[in-house]
Amino acid sequence: MLETKIINYLSHLGDSDYMAEVATSPDAIETLIKMLQNHDPDVVGYAGLFITDFVLSCSRNETCKISWETQLEPVIIPELERLVFVENHFIRRQVIYTLGKICSYESVPVLLQAFYEYRESDPILLPRLLGELFWLGVENRSDILASMVNSQYYTTRWAVINLLGEFMYNSASEQDATFSMKYNFSDKLRNDSHPLVQAEAEYEYQLLVLQNRKMQENMSKSDYKKQRKDLKKLEPYFCFSDVVNLFSYYMSTNNLFTYTMQELETFIDNKIQQL
Repeated sequence: MLETKIINYLSHLGDSDYMAEVATSPDAIETLIKMLQNHDPDVVGYAGLFITDFVLSCSRNETCKISWETQLEPVIIPELERLVFVENHFIRRQVIYTLGKICSYESVPVLLQAFYEYRESDPILLPRLLGELFWLGVENRSDILASMVNSQYYTTRWAVINLLGEFMYNSASEQDATFSMKYNFSDKLRNDSHPLVQAEAEYEYQLLVLQNRKMQENMSKSDYKKQRKDLKKLEPYFCFSDVVNLFSYYMSTNNLFTYTMQELETFIDNKIQQL
């Protein structure tokens, strides 16, 4: 059965001949679409892994390249884009990751539409969604983040800090546009009305200040390490990345595939009380 072969690809990672054999089978498209439409996120994940590695193998396997460009791509990409808007949070996250990793640049408008739809309804999806959008080179990153900073929900504002630290790279110079953007957003959020946002933003802000000083003042490695160690005192005990991991685990273990903002905030409040 072809679905079993796709699932068993885990035992053949990187084997382009194995992938080519599967992808050129008569019912390959039908099977992949069926797996993507499965209500089990794990099955969708198996299909996503196969698709991702298959596309990456196209650069070194002509059979894979022809199969993807002439048969699979015209059908698979639209289906992945459609699934970005399904109700199941875990399936959304999986297909967004797949679109990003196969460098589906033409999907940027769809992912951007998803951002505005989920910005204030699924904040734990935002790091994955914007991480892939940034990877695909979306324009106006500053405007996107500013729309989050101005959100009425503190969880959406809080997600900005996670994005600044994990998905945006810079040279630690004030002349670097990305550094300036990170600095300005961190500076603004350190005065946020919610203490959890304040705490993580303050830590990110002080790290940026130290990184810039290291460059500007030609700080010695030992001095930088000492000051970096001192900054650990400001490191928040509960970060947005913790929320993403803990709440995702909570949803998974309780067979929940969607949530409300109130449920997320209640979960966070309960975790804070336990710490």
